[in-house]
Amino acid sequence: MLFKQSLLARSVLLAIGGAFAASGVSAQTDPQKIEKIEITGSSIKRIDAESALPVTVIKREDIEKLGATSAAEIIERISANNGQGYSLSGAIGDSARPGFAGASLRGLGSSNTLVLLNGRRMAVNGFDGGGVNLGAIPSAALERIEILRDGASAIYGTDAVAGVINFITRRDFTGGLVDLGYYQPEQKGGKSKQATATVGFGDLAKEGFNVLGVFDYRTRDNVTAASRAYAKTAYLTGVDVPGGVFNRLSSNAYPANISIPGVGLRGPTANAYTGGNGCLPPASYGITPTDTRCRFDYASVIDIWPNAENLSFFGRGTLQLGANHQAFAEYSYAKQEYIFRISPTPVSEATTFNGDPVLLYKNSKYYPTEWLTKFFPKELGNPLNLYWRAISVGPRTSQANLTEDRLLLGVKGIVAGWDYEAAVNTSKSDAVESYPSGQLSEKRTIAAFASGNVNPFGPQDAVGQALLDAAQVIGPVRASKSTRDTLDAKISRELYQLPAGPLAAALGAEYRKEKFNDIPGAVLGAGDIIGGGGDQQPVIGSRKVTALFTELNVPIVKAVEAQIAVRHDRYSDFGNTTNPKFGLRFQPVGQVLLRASYNTGFRAPTLPETYSVQTQTNTGSAVDDPLYNATVGCDKVFDGRYCNAQLTVRQGGNLNLQPEKSKSFTVGGLFEPTKNVSVSLDYFRINQRDLIGIPSADGILASYIEGFNPSTLTSSSVDSDKIFTKIDPKTGKPVIDYILATYNNFGDQVTEGIDFSLKGKLPRTEIGTFAVGVEGTYLLKQKQRDVGAAGFGDNIVGRYTNSFGPIIRMRHVSSVDWERGPYSASLTYVWQSGYTDAQNGADGNPRKVEAYDLVNLAASYTGFKNLKLTAGVLNLLDNDPPYSNQGNSFQVGFDQSYADVRGRTFYVKASYKFF
Repeated sequence: MLFKQSLLARSVLLAIGGAFAASGVSAQTDPQKIEKIEITGSSIKRIDAESALPVTVIKREDIEKLGATSAAEIIERISANNGQGYSLSGAIGDSARPGFAGASLRGLGSSNTLVLLNGRRMAVNGFDGGGVNLGAIPSAALERIEILRDGASAIYGTDAVAGVINFITRRDFTGGLVDLGYYQPEQKGGKSKQATATVGFGDLAKEGFNVLGVFDYRTRDNVTAASRAYAKTAYLTGVDVPGGVFNRLSSNAYPANISIPGVGLRGPTANAYTGGNGCLPPASYGITPTDTRCRFDYASVIDIWPNAENLSFFGRGTLQLGANHQAFAEYSYAKQEYIFRISPTPVSEATTFNGDPVLLYKNSKYYPTEWLTKFFPKELGNPLNLYWRAISVGPRTSQANLTEDRLLLGVKGIVAGWDYEAAVNTSKSDAVESYPSGQLSEKRTIAAFASGNVNPFGPQDAVGQALLDAAQVIGPVRASKSTRDTLDAKISRELYQLPAGPLAAALGAEYRKEKFNDIPGAVLGAGDIIGGGGDQQPVIGSRKVTALFTELNVPIVKAVEAQIAVRHDRYSDFGNTTNPKFGLRFQPVGQVLLRASYNTGFRAPTLPETYSVQTQTNTGSAVDDPLYNATVGCDKVFDGRYCNAQLTVRQGGNLNLQPEKSKSFTVGGLFEPTKNVSVSLDYFRINQRDLIGIPSADGILASYIEGFNPSTLTSSSVDSDKIFTKIDPKTGKPVIDYILATYNNFGDQVTEGIDFSLKGKLPRTEIGTFAVGVEGTYLLKQKQRDVGAAGFGDNIVGRYTNSFGPIIRMRHVSSVDWERGPYSASLTYVWQSGYTDAQNGADGNPRKVEAYDLVNLAASYTGFKNLKLTAGVLNLLDNDPPYSNQGNSFQVGFDQSYADVRGRTFYVKASYKFF
């Protein structure tokens, strides 16, 4: 067998129970015992694990070395996972996808990364609508993970542009296992516990059946920003900070500030103090001793990691039907609960959906008559526009409850020399968002202040607190459901014996029906949540997909083998697409394997991208409407609707979207100088066309203003067709009605990089056996160009992008393993390169975010019968995330998309095997 001593081949064969590999017996010694396997990226079963495709195999013991407790944590430490993914901490302050954790190979996003469970699809997450939630993966049942680092639309269809992550569970298990784990960070917060029970009975070979069940329960405590020095404040100073001061303090403060026309914000309790006279430090204070308003440090009161509670089950049953046939069934279930906390509700005209100010009327017993008489007598008796923080109702808390399950029924076997397999698969993802506390209704809060009984400048009395408690929105506010029903079948066999080897073929078909319903409650539909981002409308969509595919494995000459595959997909909502794949495997000598592949691919628009109803929001920046400015003039008649205003934006789905298309090329190989050393190197290039995304409304507006001609009231901007106008009834003059920023096919992208690995096992010594490994990815290029642009823009690799966070140039995972008798230990080093920060430093020049690394140490002992004990340390050196001046997330001072906020964490695990 070619590459029979390859470490990668061994791991795959061991994982499927190949006893000949474990015992060191050559496959050529007893070929009758060799079992053909199906690797990720091919529909043809084969003996040799090394193919024309670059596949990384992560074994169960590799997962344990990382100290990972979930599929999301495993993927976060994979070198090929990079940028545009989505972590649980990313949902803090982002209500779009709470509880979702997605993978992102090559930095191309979760919608371009296909996630499979035992080779088949799962339902996309109910909130996300485009990617599979890694929280739905039964990580406790995993046997291995296969990562195909190549496009695979010709095999699997949509989403496989960046590659495929195939989570493979145990298939045949007898006995029982109980695993317990406890993780305790050195700093406050983040403690976690885990308990797993695995039970299997029935010998498939002797009794003709096997039943396996894995139960897993785990919890994790939250981590607060205040408990981590690098995250505890939104007011930063120093040479790394843009302009020398990074001030994200909020003027929506407690005690409240008042907006005085022609003057600005002033705090009745905040004049002439040092260290917070009149304010409530550390959450609320002034920047200087003479500051005239309170500033609220929202970062000091948020969580940077949510509470989590997860319960999952995976079951599989296999029934032998005669010598050549099997029936099998799988059921997986995952129930997840996450609690996210951000700062108490900010209340002002800027945070209300309709821009209605929260006014303090003169009938209020808290009306600051004395202060107004002294400083602003002209405002005495007028309603006062407040900028306030609802401290007394606590943090804005949201709870995400996700339930994701999957049922698979199938048969496989051999008929007339053909390997066959067919299955029906139904999966769903239910997601419910609830508000336990802290969220305020706009209408009820305005009414509460109108009563005159709410105190914006100090603690509430019983009446005021009762009014605010009644203004809270409590209970479920959003329910989403995604379903995917699939019927698939395929056959494969060796057709002819050619001079260079057997010609093998596979044929298959697939039918899918997908539905997505995202239904916001009435309070979200009306936009009646202060700071909630406007009205949210239902998203309801469905589609049917049929596909036919075929594959050939062609031995050209003795050392050269080709893979040829093609797949045709027919979608009910946008049309058809056909994608081929060509792979070449060349092995000139036993120690060298060269490979190359070319394929086309596609990503179908997600159902939310297609069917989302248009909703209203605002631009992030405040500008003067150029039409109003040219016809009336903000300097002459200031109108808050059009002057220094956040203009209206309409966003949502687009029924005219076309799929993203891609062309991928990979070339590389493996080299085995000895039977215990393996080296691989692969280059990849991915060209994407018709990328789907939401254009920046602020960018559209900026381009329109830059090209605006006041004399003709027109703009030369290419985005002028996205600016819609109206006649203001008050002035009779034209103004901007809204900016259209729906999903569209906006441009192209090219991504290039190199994957590399080194695996070696050293000769046995008196002190034990050592093994080393390195797995890494180096991104060379990622560039984009808009539709109609002459060339590609700047390379964004190694830079922070406003949309997706940093695109890391290089990541690698290195390990050293030691084993002697019942003792074993592993040292794992996870490293990623630094990048150019989101904003320039105080000197005006680009600043560099430092590289980030984690060292994990684990040691195990198996000297007790049926018992394995493990102790370890995650983040052994207690490295904090490097400073970043990014401003896109609620977390401040670091980038939350990849950081381990727990710090140094000690853990112990025990695994006991019984009957």
